[in-house]
Amino acid sequence: MTLFDEVYGDIAQFTRVEDAEEEVCELYSVYYSSNGSERINLVDASKSELEVEIKARTLELTIAQNPNINSERGQTGAVLWSSSVVMSEFLARRLTGGWSLHNANVVELGSGCGLVGIALHRLGARRVVLTDQKRMMKLLTRNADQNRIACTPASTAARRRPAAGAAIAGELLVAEYEWGRMPEDPRILALAVDVVVVSDCVFHELVAPLLVQTLVDVCRSRSDVRVVALVGQELRSDLVHQVFVEQLLKSFELYRVPVHPDIDGSYVLYAMWLRQLPHES
Repeated sequence: MTLFDEVYGDIAQFTRVEDAEEEVCELYSVYYSSNGSERINLVDASKSELEVEIKARTLELTIAQNPNINSERGQTGAVLWSSSVVMSEFLARRLTGGWSLHNANVVELGSGCGLVGIALHRLGARRVVLTDQKRMMKLLTRNADQNRIACTPASTAARRRPAAGAAIAGELLVAEYEWGRMPEDPRILALAVDVVVVSDCVFHELVAPLLVQTLVDVCRSRSDVRVVALVGQELRSDLVHQVFVEQLLKSFELYRVPVHPDIDGSYVLYAMWLRQLPHES
């Protein structure tokens, strides 16, 4: 059974999204009536390093930050946002209650500090590739290095001479990826991708089409089964969110996934997959 089969098996719990304007009206009617002090935001931008606990699976991770990068125009990913903790907690609960990362290859887009992808690595994914812009590579590599678990190849011989295109169990990689074009780093799509994750990456409407095109590119890299994309987003601008959903609906079957009653008024998580596989178009 693939991860798509497992996610699709829970589809009765999800809300199908078919119209961007209706989706925004529904989401923001709750958002604007909620207590603004309860909305998620930064974890603690004053610290250079944070100890983060994913309580659903008792994971303890050390995440470095660099507020100096965030002072650059258009940069938001060098500090840890609560939205990534929310997504990590949700995935930890789902992986305890039915979904499985056994033999799953994961790509995270716009990793920032890398918490979500690192959490999936620690939760048992076969291979995780954290990706972001060039200026984020040093910070992302540091976080991957200090949270990486020991790889466990099948044998000493496999460690010495891994098969071409094979992944070592528990592999965690960092790679540069510029949205809107196919990745230049061959490692990103070297193995068939099972799931793409994105945590809170759309702050401006100009970002939306670039991210969606990148999601399409990664999901179309595999033609045998549907790749699942899981995209979490803190609710901020209703106009930006509507543009994002409009772009997603052009290519994806889109479902809103309930996260937690205390969170759903300020945060949304979507599960999606391409309407058509490459050989079906």
